[in-house]
Amino acid sequence: MVPASVAMDFAVDAALWVLGKALAPVTDGLLESWAASDGLGHNIDALKMELLYAQGMLDNAQGREFRSPALKELLHKLRELAYGADDVLDELDYFRIQDAFDGTYHAAADLDAQGCIDGLLLNARHTARDTAHKLRLSSLCSRGASASHGDPDDEAEGGKQGCLCSIPTRGRHQISSPPASPTNNGGCISKVASRARSAAHIIDTTMNRPQTTPNIVEPELFGRDGQKKSIVDDITHGKYCTNELTVVPLVGPGGIGKTTLTQHIFRELESSFQVSVWICVSLDFNADRLIQEIVNKIPKVNGEKDNASNQELIEQTLKSKRLLLVLDDVWTYHEDEWKKLLAPLKHNDGEKGNVVIVTTRIPKVASMVTTTNSSINVERLSHEDTMSFFEVCVFGDQRPWEDHPELRDVGNRIVTKLKGFPLAAKTVGRLLRNQLTLDHWTRVAESREWELQTNDIDIMPALKLSYDYLPFHLQQCFSYCALFPEDYEFGSKELTHFWIGLGIIRSHDQAKRTEDVALCYLDDLVNHGFFRKNEKENGPRYVIHDLLHDLAVKVSSYECLCIYSSNVRSIQIPASVRHLSIIVENTDVKDIITFKEYNSYLSAPGKRLKVQNLRTLVLFGEYHGNFAKTFRGLFREARALRTIFLSGASYSVDAVLLDFSELVHLCYLRIKSVRNKDMCLPSALFRSYHLEVIDLESWGGSFGSTSEMSNLVKLRHFGVPEHSLKLHSSICEVGKLKFLEELRRFEVGKETKGFELSQLGELTELGGSLGIYNLEKVQKKDEANELKLIHKNHLSI
Repeated sequence: MVPASVAMDFAVDAALWVLGKALAPVTDGLLESWAASDGLGHNIDALKMELLYAQGMLDNAQGREFRSPALKELLHKLRELAYGADDVLDELDYFRIQDAFDGTYHAAADLDAQGCIDGLLLNARHTARDTAHKLRLSSLCSRGASASHGDPDDEAEGGKQGCLCSIPTRGRHQISSPPASPTNNGGCISKVASRARSAAHIIDTTMNRPQTTPNIVEPELFGRDGQKKSIVDDITHGKYCTNELTVVPLVGPGGIGKTTLTQHIFRELESSFQVSVWICVSLDFNADRLIQEIVNKIPKVNGEKDNASNQELIEQTLKSKRLLLVLDDVWTYHEDEWKKLLAPLKHNDGEKGNVVIVTTRIPKVASMVTTTNSSINVERLSHEDTMSFFEVCVFGDQRPWEDHPELRDVGNRIVTKLKGFPLAAKTVGRLLRNQLTLDHWTRVAESREWELQTNDIDIMPALKLSYDYLPFHLQQCFSYCALFPEDYEFGSKELTHFWIGLGIIRSHDQAKRTEDVALCYLDDLVNHGFFRKNEKENGPRYVIHDLLHDLAVKVSSYECLCIYSSNVRSIQIPASVRHLSIIVENTDVKDIITFKEYNSYLSAPGKRLKVQNLRTLVLFGEYHGNFAKTFRGLFREARALRTIFLSGASYSVDAVLLDFSELVHLCYLRIKSVRNKDMCLPSALFRSYHLEVIDLESWGGSFGSTSEMSNLVKLRHFGVPEHSLKLHSSICEVGKLKFLEELRRFEVGKETKGFELSQLGELTELGGSLGIYNLEKVQKKDEANELKLIHKNHLSI
C-alpha cells in the first residue's frame, strides 16, 4: 500500500529541500570564515549543526510510512523554521559579498555586558543605505522563555531554545545565541525533527489547460474512427454542408479526448476548405481578441485597405473562400460577444457556408452556440479501446505483455479504474512504464487514491497518483507552474530559467550545467505526460492540460496562490503562502466600475497575506500596471522576494517595488513590458548579489549602464533584446561572472581596463554563440591563449 507514505514522502522531501537550501551558503566555508572574522562563527556553526541534525533526521525518515496525525504539522513547522534559517544565512551571505566588493570585510560588532551582540553594523554604507537590518544575537536565558510561548515541553527542558527559536516565521534578521548541543535536542529545529521522528511508526521501508494547436499529438485515434468519419462526411457533403454559417459543437468532460478527435477531423478537412484556422479559447472569450487571432492566421489578399478594421479584413479574405474555424476549449458564452465574433464569418460569396467547430466541456455552452439544434457528445472509450491506448502508452511499439505476462491481470484492473478517459490512461501509463514490476503495479492498483473518485467522470485521483510517484524534484518543477495562467505556452528557456530562479535546480554532476539539468527535468516531465510538447516555427512550446493545471494548483496550495478576478472575492489565503501570482484580465479594466471593484478586492489580501514571507511574485496582464499604486502598497514589506516576473509591465519597476534596494535575496528578475523609454530599471539592480537570472529580452524601457554588472558574481543568464547585444559587450571585467552561461558579444579593448581577452578565459560555462570583436587589438600570442577556447565545451560552433 502506498498512499500515506507517498504523501508523507513529499512532506519529508519538502522539508529536506528547504534545509538543503538553508545549508547552501555554509557548504563552501566562505560565509563561515567571514562570520568568524566578526565573532559570529560560533552562532553560524551552531545554526549549521542544527540544520545538519534535522537533515539527518529527515534522511532517516525518507521512504517510511507514518501513522501519526501530528507528523505532517511537525514537518510543516520544521519547513517554516528552515525557511527562516535560509533567510538569515542568505542575507548574511549577501553582506559577505558586499563587504568583499567594498573592502570592508571586517564588520563592527558591539558586545553588551551579557556577552550578547546587540547590533551587527556591517559597515557605514550598509547602515546609511538602511539595507543592513540589525541581526540580534541574544542569550538563551533572555530569549528562551519568551520564545517558548508556554509550550510545556519547552518548560520541561528548562526553556532552552536553539538558534532558530528567535527567528520569526517571516525569516528576518534575528538569531539567538548558541544552541544547546543538537545531540540533546536543545535546538528548536532539531527538537521539531526529533519529535517528528518519534511520531513515526516504521511499517515498510520500501516504499492551465494547454494552448492547443491543430498539430496531431496522438498519431493513432483509438475508438473514435467511426465518429470522426461521420463528422467529416456531414461537414463535406452531409447535414453540416449548407449555404449558411454552421456551428458544430463537440461536448464532453475534461480529459475525454475532444481536442485529439478534433485535431484528426481538422487535418482531414483542411483540403476541403481554402482557409483553416485553429484557436484555443479557454476562459477568456473576448470577441476582439479572437477576431485579431483570426486575422493573424488568415492569408492576406491583394488590395487590402491600410485602415481597414479586422472585421473588414476577414470579410475581404472570405469573399470567395470557405473557412473552417476551430474554437477549442470554450468555457463561457456571452451572447453579444458571440454575435460579434460570428458577424464577419457570415459573409461568403461562395456556394457553401463557413463551418465553426466548437469544443467545450459545458453542455449549456454547446446548446447555446449550435446552429444544428444538436451537439455531438464525445463519450468515454470502451474498456477494450482504453486498454489498447494504455498498452501503447506503456509499451510503445513493442508487443504488449510479451515480456511481462505477469502484469496483464493487474494492468486490466488498473485500466478499469481509468473510466475510459484517454488523459488518465496516458498519465498512469507513463507512470507504470518506468517500472515494469508486479510489486510496483500492484501498489498502484491498490492505492487508496482511487477511493477519492467522486463520480464516473472524476479522473483527478488517477492524475494525482501519477504525480505522487514523480521524484520530488519533478514534483516541485511541475507544481510551481500553478502560478501561471491556464493555456500558458512555455518556452524551454523561459521555464528552465524560472526553475533556476526558484532555486529548485541543483546539479550534482560537475560536467552538467544547471540549465542542462533543468532541461533534463523538462524532458522527464514531458515523458511522464505532465507537459505536452508542441513544435512551432520559433521552437518547441510546452503546455499543460487544463486538468493537470488544476492538479498543479491543488498540490501547490500550501505555498502557492494565484489570484484572479473570478476567485479574488472568496479565495482562502493560507498563512504558509510564499509564492504569489496575480492575473489581471482585460475584462477587469473594461470600465471604471469593474476596475474599482477589482482594485478594492486586490487591496484586501494585504490584511490576510503574510507579505513579508513572499519569495515569489508574478504579475500577469497587459493592463496590470493600472493597479500599480495598489501593488506598491500591498508589497511594501515584501523584502524576502527571490523571484520576480512582471508580464505586461507599463511602469518602472520601483513604481511597484518601492524599496528595491532591500531585496537582498533576489535571484530572478524577468520583465516583459510595453515599449516606453521613460521606464527605468532599478538603480540598485547591480547590487543584487544573489541574482542568477536577469531576463530583459522583452523589456521596452531604457537599460542604463551595465558597467557594474560584474558585481553579480552568481549571475548565469542576462537576456537582452537582439537589437541590444551591445549591453553584453559593455560589461566591464566580465571574467568575474564565472557562472555566466550566455554572452553574445565581447569587444576586445573596448576600454583600457576590464576588456582584455583574458576576461573570457574564466568563463568556462559559456554556451550558445559568442561574437568576439576587435581581435586586431590583441597584441601577443599569449593573450590569445588566455581565451582558453578548449575549455568552453558548451559553445556552439
